[in-house]
Amino acid sequence: MRIGFEEKTYENYFNAELDRRSRIFFPPGQVQEGLLGFDSSADSRNRFLWRRLGYPFWFFPHFSGVELREIARDLERWLNVVIDDIPQIRANLIFQYKKPEFMVTANSKEWQYWNEPYYRYNIYQSQQSILNRIDGQFGNQILVIYASPKARNINELVRLKTSRNIINASNFKKASDLNGHHRNTYISSGTFSIACSKPERIDDLDLLQEMEIIGNDSKQELSNRQLIVRFSNEIKKIISEDKYYGEPFLELLEDSYSFKNHELIESFKIMNIFKQITGLQWLAKI
Repeated sequence: MRIGFEEKTYENYFNAELDRRSRIFFPPGQVQEGLLGFDSSADSRNRFLWRRLGYPFWFFPHFSGVELREIARDLERWLNVVIDDIPQIRANLIFQYKKPEFMVTANSKEWQYWNEPYYRYNIYQSQQSILNRIDGQFGNQILVIYASPKARNINELVRLKTSRNIINASNFKKASDLNGHHRNTYISSGTFSIACSKPERIDDLDLLQEMEIIGNDSKQELSNRQLIVRFSNEIKKIISEDKYYGEPFLELLEDSYSFKNHELIESFKIMNIFKQITGLQWLAKI
């Protein structure tokens, strides 16, 4: 049975609630994308075009436009202020959001393990391989999680949102616990899962508790700016070397405007392309 909502809707509701319930920094990649959300720039002297954009006829020749390098310089300055204004980053988090299927018939492949309707989602080995490499690279300084809701349609999902129960109604599993499996199944949030093909019971993960613990024993000697730049460069290296994601990642990176003289913008650009390619969400614990 197909689930009646989009994965992106769950992701948005989840992130909004996580922001309210935890000390999380949402890197301003979306802000960057909004301000620099174009692949090319143009200089036009067409008065009709500028009038359509809200500029009057009489502004020529006084308005000459703004070069992208000037925007980048100002944005880098703004990002530095934002990064300096947040508490020390303690750890990174990577989320893989999953929209499940709801299995309702006794001939469903995993029915024998539950003997009642259950949820399941696929584990794609291309994604799992990336998650494993990221998890191995950063060790106890990162939490790599699959998140999937207990909801069958948009009505149930909206009710969870309005009652602020999206997190409570989600099933969480560490990516490392799902190694070697092609599917994960569950009947409820806050309970164990059974991962398949070779069945394995995996106990529930208390996300908020895990987030409280991770990174608490670390003594960061780097600034937030340095941590973000280093993290994005490590991600770039991991993705670039991947046999599945490497080529499209590098192609998008090369095709986009280079901000190598502006490290923070370049870092957020890397992470934005990382999300486009893999669907993985990066957050930071503060």
